[in-house]
Amino acid sequence: MAHVPAEVRRQQFIDAAVTVIAHEGVDGATTRRIAEVAGAPLAALHYVFQTKENLLWAVFEELAELLRADFDNIEQHGRNLAAEARQLLLSMVAWGIKNPDYSRAQLEIWLWGERNDREIASDAYTKFIGAWKDIFRDVRGSLPEDELESFTRVFTAIVDGLAMQFTTEADPEATMRHAAMAADMIEAYLKRRRRYTASI
Repeated sequence: MAHVPAEVRRQQFIDAAVTVIAHEGVDGATTRRIAEVAGAPLAALHYVFQTKENLLWAVFEELAELLRADFDNIEQHGRNLAAEARQLLLSMVAWGIKNPDYSRAQLEIWLWGERNDREIASDAYTKFIGAWKDIFRDVRGSLPEDELESFTRVFTAIVDGLAMQFTTEADPEATMRHAAMAADMIEAYLKRRRRYTASI
């Protein structure tokens, strides 16, 4: 049997875990089943990740990197916060529609984490909040830090809600319409806030 480099094997296991979790849930995603879908020995999975929890965390890290890479490909020309938030929201929702297994796997892992290992769920959510807050902090017209925290969490709740709707209804056109309306609402809030701040 040909030797498979550790990084290649690692990616195979992550991809297989996403597929299995998306369709069978975290409880159904045994390490044996994931190794089977990856076409690799079970011992190799345990060698690379040691535990199932480590593999679940790797899935979250992979998702965060894929989302970041997708967003980094969007041209940015000194946009303000409203434009940045609109583009990020529409991009994230479109990405979820194109990658339904990742969206469903993310949801499954969060729900499993809430029931079995709250630290995984909390750490993963904090990772996403932090990544998006970093993006918003670096644009023109950003918010003070305390408001930025709240804004980012509300933004995340909107994206999560739209992802849940798509997972349930599988209607890409309706989901993108809802996302456009949500983006309009965010822009309207930020414009109103700017006017209010300027009048003080």
